[in-house]
Amino acid sequence: MEHNITPRLLSWGLVVTIATIVIRFIHKAYVHRARVRSLRSKGIVSQPSILILADTIKPIATHSLIYGHIGIFVGFRRAHPPDVNINVFHIWFAKNYQKYFPGLQKLPPVVYLDLWPVGPSFALVYDAVAVSQFTQTKSLPKLHELTDYIKPLTSGLDIVSTEGALWKTWRSHFNPGFGPRNITALVPELIEDVSVFTNELRRHCGKGGTWGPVFQLREKAADLTFDVICRATLGMRSSQQSNQENSSLQAALLDQIRLMNLSTNGGLLRSQLPWHKAMISKNNRVMHNIIMPFIETKLSALHSNTNGAGAAKTAIDLAIQHAHSEGRKKSIKSDAEFAAMLISNIKAFLFAGEDTTATTICFLFKRLQDSPSCLARLRDEHDRVLGPAPESAAATLSANPHLLYNLPYTLGVIKETLRLHPLASTARQAPSGFTLTLPQSTTTDATHFPLDGFAPWVAAAGLQQSPEYWPRPTEFLPERWMESEGEPLYPRKDAWVPFSTGPRNCIGMELALAQLKLVCVLVARSFDIEEAWAEWDEKQ
Repeated sequence: MEHNITPRLLSWGLVVTIATIVIRFIHKAYVHRARVRSLRSKGIVSQPSILILADTIKPIATHSLIYGHIGIFVGFRRAHPPDVNINVFHIWFAKNYQKYFPGLQKLPPVVYLDLWPVGPSFALVYDAVAVSQFTQTKSLPKLHELTDYIKPLTSGLDIVSTEGALWKTWRSHFNPGFGPRNITALVPELIEDVSVFTNELRRHCGKGGTWGPVFQLREKAADLTFDVICRATLGMRSSQQSNQENSSLQAALLDQIRLMNLSTNGGLLRSQLPWHKAMISKNNRVMHNIIMPFIETKLSALHSNTNGAGAAKTAIDLAIQHAHSEGRKKSIKSDAEFAAMLISNIKAFLFAGEDTTATTICFLFKRLQDSPSCLARLRDEHDRVLGPAPESAAATLSANPHLLYNLPYTLGVIKETLRLHPLASTARQAPSGFTLTLPQSTTTDATHFPLDGFAPWVAAAGLQQSPEYWPRPTEFLPERWMESEGEPLYPRKDAWVPFSTGPRNCIGMELALAQLKLVCVLVARSFDIEEAWAEWDEKQ
């Protein structure tokens, strides 16, 4: 017997499906909006050991029952170019909070933001003590949306995405390769890459001390950072700075990031499209085929004891050695899962480090351009520590890498740049019942901020320019990092978080700082660098 599905039945099925989707959407919207209204309805009173909020703090901005706090984020987007770093939102909100908290004279230490459905609901944390409670006292898991974002690149096998014992094991494998001792040993090799960078800058200089043509510094800095990460992690000479086009590895990485952004902006539907998945698989295959031979060579060297005692080791060398010493003696070479974890983490290091360090280089020279006295003091320190001849600095540092750590003002310039321009911040997944607590003060009892349904997000740019922690907070003052405790500008260390804080801080911090120091040393005395927007606009 044949059964015919009538058009009318199909229509009813479509209506029911659409109705179900709409009802679920409305219900979810109600849950998110009601959560914020519930916090407000608690009377916002502060008492010890009670999970409610202080009346004087008022951490809930003007809230729409329909749009939640999406309007705040729309205001931020309208005030900035499309490619603005999302972490600029923290300082923008800190400067404009009175628009959303009418009559409030002080920015709340924790601010609830209901952004559903365009994004997760966040609790922006502007307080250093509260930050430590979810990054150090208890290190909460990374936000699911972040790990979902990076999954097409790493399949969730990297130390950003993993949790628990697996994360602890792999973090311990990689710690030796990114520690100060090993980074110092790698300095002579890193100098080779930074020297290529200086030669590229020299190629853009004008003749006879004149200004050369305008160019994008960030592109040059990104190529440098890619070369540095490849060398420090794999021992690969990628020579990206010398190539006219992107190498196969960099091209595949950049295309993968483009696809990851499309997945995020296009939602679940785009990420499930067959051709989208095919392009992701192709990029991963290209990167795997380039990285895998390096890993196989290193595993073979370990197996045959030809690792080169005393030579500088890459992060992968030391990770393999550390894993082997902990008992992975059972044919480590044939362990496909182990190799997959190594490759996933290499890709994660390239993804996390390239953009942030390259952009920091641009901000660093922008700050030195705007602060001639700081530039003069920086150059003076290099003269005193490394000798008066800039052209000899590379050879001096190659022979004496420890001198890189005898440059306190240079480090101050870098730290101050990162304080004013943090490019990353951590957001975590709060379990049910988790609460942030501000300690009792002379005027208020302990204040509690429940996080059910809200992801705590370190408001790095706001925290690092807060007058609560930083004297003269908006000024570029590298000397503050040379102050002793008790002196006026002495920085509060727990309020400086460009690499996050706690056990899950950025593992590449020492490598990034070493690269930034080398750039300062080899560039600052040899070149004048200035922004030239009018010339760039004319060129376009």
